Amino acid sequence: MTEPFTGLDVAGLRVPGDVARRFRERGWWRDTSVLHDLLRVAAERPDHPAIVGYRAQEGRTTTVRYAELAAHVRRFSAALTSLGVRRGDRVAFQMPNRWEAAALLLACRWTGAIAVPLVPTLRALELERMLAAARAQVCVVLDTWDGYDCVAALEEIAPRLPWLRHSVVLGDRVPPWAVDFGAYFVRTPHEQRVAPPRLPRGEALDQVCMMLFTSGTTGRRKAVLHTENTLYAGTGAGGSPLERGWAEREVFSTPHPITGPAGTLYCVLGPILAGGTGVYQDVWIPERYLELLSEASVTQTFVAPAFAQQLVAEQARRPRSLPSLRFVMSGAAPVRAELVRALYDGLGVPVRSCWGMTEAGMGFRTREDDPCDWAAKSDGSPLPGLEADLRPVPGDDVFRLWVRGASVAVGFWQPGSDEPFRETWRHDDGWLDTGDLVRADGRGGIRFSGRVSRRVGSTLMVPVAEVEQEILRHPGVREAVLVGYEDEDGNERQCVVVVGDGDRCPTLAELVGILVERGMTQWYLPSRLLEIEKELPRNENGKIRYERLKAMIVDSQEPSAADREGR
Repeated sequence: MTEPFTGLDVAGLRVPGDVARRFRERGWWRDTSVLHDLLRVAAERPDHPAIVGYRAQEGRTTTVRYAELAAHVRRFSAALTSLGVRRGDRVAFQMPNRWEAAALLLACRWTGAIAVPLVPTLRALELERMLAAARAQVCVVLDTWDGYDCVAALEEIAPRLPWLRHSVVLGDRVPPWAVDFGAYFVRTPHEQRVAPPRLPRGEALDQVCMMLFTSGTTGRRKAVLHTENTLYAGTGAGGSPLERGWAEREVFSTPHPITGPAGTLYCVLGPILAGGTGVYQDVWIPERYLELLSEASVTQTFVAPAFAQQLVAEQARRPRSLPSLRFVMSGAAPVRAELVRALYDGLGVPVRSCWGMTEAGMGFRTREDDPCDWAAKSDGSPLPGLEADLRPVPGDDVFRLWVRGASVAVGFWQPGSDEPFRETWRHDDGWLDTGDLVRADGRGGIRFSGRVSRRVGSTLMVPVAEVEQEILRHPGVREAVLVGYEDEDGNERQCVVVVGDGDRCPTLAELVGILVERGMTQWYLPSRLLEIEKELPRNENGKIRYERLKAMIVDSQEPSAADREGR
């Protein structure tokens, strides 16, 4: 398949019938929709908060209750129908953490459209690529976000997107060529003249309903095709409270985009499945986030380690009482023992580490019955419905992680690649190569060690995570990663990229000396050092952007003084 897919193409994407039946029998999949959960809670507890959202620009918090959310979802669904959106059409929306984004995502489900949520940090080039890959018929953006003119970007790229029928703008500055989201979606009672479609049931939950793009931190982004049931399994909803990590009426919060994979599962679908509340912050402000955790009685929060470190620092500066918080969930990067201790000392709660990916949901997590410091040693055991296969890597003591199961996406789309379209269950009996290197944790779980694409070395491979861990023990190093680069002879060598912690960054000679002193093997030692001020480049989910680091290494013309000193 070489052309962008059509609605008909994805309609045929399914798992084998016997596999789907087994998933249903085990309770990992089901025959009712999250919309049924939404309407049930709206009927039983109409005034219960569904979403609590803080908007930084206005400096105010908005609460949307279940009855209100259900009404908005119904209205937004009718608005999409009035625009001509039909089952299988793609509706893209690039919106921050606001209730309108959650309501629109759910409205797409009711209409039968394929939701294409996009994180707000994307700029024109990437936005155009994704809209083109998705063949989106509708695109919703804010007028301005974080100083960026989203309207101007959409106006520039729209003429090159022949499938885009409607451009929609949320905000005060709506151009005449665009649909006003506030006027058309929020304030026009389309539901009074458009009959609602039937709620999806049965096999409809096995059809593609969402296209999520990978983060692209190690390469080009690809579109991941999920059904409602794969997303349901990705929340762990088919397991017990101990297995999935949440109970009824749980109050979830994350600073990460709810239009990203983790945010969608954790703070849009999860709260509704629990009959609880999702708490949002549209701009990352650590001090305000801590206050929001307290004010909204948040019971668990998901933050990447880099964000968690900022919370620890802010809590140390001005402690807040967090009586409802049960634990901090952290992933996207390994959680260090120092951070586990700091979070417990500062926030008074344990840490649960997790492993997840766009293609497989929140696949692994540590649990309440694990040792208290287990998050520093493990990324947990599989959620119900997910199988793991740790396949040996020649010449290494790590394993390549393959997964299969109820939460794995049914297909993938990456135009321009050697295999642009791939159906999960047509290859390897449903097994998916995650591209991650892991170690067994001794309790049936895994510990993330690195990406296959980040393996460094030529004939002999370097244990990247171990080298990084030793370098991070230097008191003058706040952050450190090992990145491969090609030397003059075409061999791959390792450059250590460092963010200093103090007045002076250590030299390469100092770091190499420490590694040698600790008994590191000769070929593990870095041959270059690149110092970065303030922080490593990260995406909106806190993942390090290695492709940017590689470009920075290539762009550095001459070996630094630190490099020369270390030779």
